[in-house]
Amino acid sequence: MYPFFKHTKGPHFPLSYCSLLLNHCLSQRSLNFVKVVHAHFFKLGLNTYTYLGNRCLNLYSELGHINDTLKVFDDISHKNSTSWNIFLKGFLKSGQLCKAFHVFDVMPARDVVTWNSMISGYASFGFLSHALELFVEMQGTDVRPSGFTFSIVMSLVSSPSHAKQIHCRMIRSEMDLDNVVLGNSLITMYGKLGLVEYAFGVIMTMKQFDVISWNSLIWACQRAGHHEQALELFYQMRGVEFLPDQFTCSMLMSVSSNLRDLDKDWRILFSSLRNKINGIQLYAIP
Repeated sequence: MYPFFKHTKGPHFPLSYCSLLLNHCLSQRSLNFVKVVHAHFFKLGLNTYTYLGNRCLNLYSELGHINDTLKVFDDISHKNSTSWNIFLKGFLKSGQLCKAFHVFDVMPARDVVTWNSMISGYASFGFLSHALELFVEMQGTDVRPSGFTFSIVMSLVSSPSHAKQIHCRMIRSEMDLDNVVLGNSLITMYGKLGLVEYAFGVIMTMKQFDVISWNSLIWACQRAGHHEQALELFYQMRGVEFLPDQFTCSMLMSVSSNLRDLDKDWRILFSSLRNKINGIQLYAIP
């Protein structure tokens, strides 16, 4: 580390060296190393720089040392939204939900990252209703939900009416519904609730889709008991040259076990897949 410390002496120090060393700290994940670097920053007065302070804050947070995170946060002279968001995530990461909410409550300003962190935090601790309530509260602010916000909320919805409301809200928020990730999340949400026709409606409006899109729709049909329709979708998937993955194969085996009248063509198809998908062995149905 000596060459770096030599570069940080004097009135004109290159911040790029500081950034490189912090990157190395993160890759090493060594608390002692981080503390040595942080102590040197403190000695040179670099800890007051917001950017470097935030980087150190993030390091301690990633390593799960909340007490050190608190000290670094207090040392930052000019805290910005990034400082507060990292601080909030530090409490969530360490499992201190009450303290995280206190930080959320006293923050001078909240952006979409703040709301996403708190909504996701509630969800990860199993407080699904609180997460949804927080999303509703977010609607009363001037902060627009992001695609990630809706992805979190869609994974929590358990009511068909709420699912439709979320979908409408996405449209009103002018979300990019051509985004394949959002489209897939919508298909999964509707499939989970047994609204297969709505899942089909989503994929019909998507300009592009991937193997996850097909898997989500096949899964929706399988979950609803529409096994023949699930197999037909698989046939269509093969027709547009999408190669099934492990999840596709897992679903197909489940679907086939529920269909006694599986004809010879499907048996041959299952057998041929055995040689095309790495890591999966498909055995012909007896």
